[in-house]
Amino acid sequence: MLRLLVLLSCGVGVLAFKPKNSPTCGIEVSPNLIHHNPWLVYIEYWRGDQQTGNRCAASLVDSRHLITAAHCIINPKFTRLVARLGEYDLANQEDCVSGVCADPILRYEVEEIIVHPDYHGKSHDIAILRLAEDVPYTDFIRPICLPSGELQPDTVFAATGWGEIPLRGYYSNTKKIIPLPMWSTAECKAAYKRLNIPDNAICAGGQEGIDTCRGDSGGPLVWFKDRAELWAVTSVGTYRCGTKNAPGLYTNVAEHLQWVDDVLAGNYEKPEYDEFDIL
Repeated sequence: MLRLLVLLSCGVGVLAFKPKNSPTCGIEVSPNLIHHNPWLVYIEYWRGDQQTGNRCAASLVDSRHLITAAHCIINPKFTRLVARLGEYDLANQEDCVSGVCADPILRYEVEEIIVHPDYHGKSHDIAILRLAEDVPYTDFIRPICLPSGELQPDTVFAATGWGEIPLRGYYSNTKKIIPLPMWSTAECKAAYKRLNIPDNAICAGGQEGIDTCRGDSGGPLVWFKDRAELWAVTSVGTYRCGTKNAPGLYTNVAEHLQWVDDVLAGNYEKPEYDEFDIL
């Protein structure tokens, strides 16, 4: 039985401590596309012995844990989740780019789901998945670093996933990577005057035809510094992806670092949860 934990008492801090990143986090071994974003994980949804058509992504942050969007867990109907790591092209058994071929993908059962206690709609849209086994690090499977320092006004993020291609109406089989400039909170609220933009959100994008879209939810919004850092989780956007001056909303991981650290360390009140099969 898959356990879903809704934590009832957890602190939330804003970069109140230095993340406990591993020496291998945030590093791509080469510029070859097949090595890009080795922390990106494809989530398989299963109901009994049938895989469903749901599509979400996640980010590997250590050998046992993934960070994704809470709405990827709360909304779909499933009985189990499987994390697919080392994936590049969903349509091929063997992935090769420019003469470099990836190792076979690895699949791990998700044994525990921890949803942020304050998740509601667009707010605190973040969850952590605990895998049943430790993941070995390879050239194609590596963790991403958690955020450190402060964002700059001219920050340009990179988003990645296998979601729908804006303005085309079909999903990408290969791992797509797009640049998304950050918007200030004031600019974002001005663009969405009728919406209550969460304070724990990052706005990015707003370029015609370049955007995350359906199926990219839960995936990483990355800031590449000396290493890649997971600054946000893909959350929501406009129905017509890639609309000019309509940025996407991403859950700010830096605003949830204390909670993330507590969960990764096992420092949360395990008796205080609702446990049920997700159907």
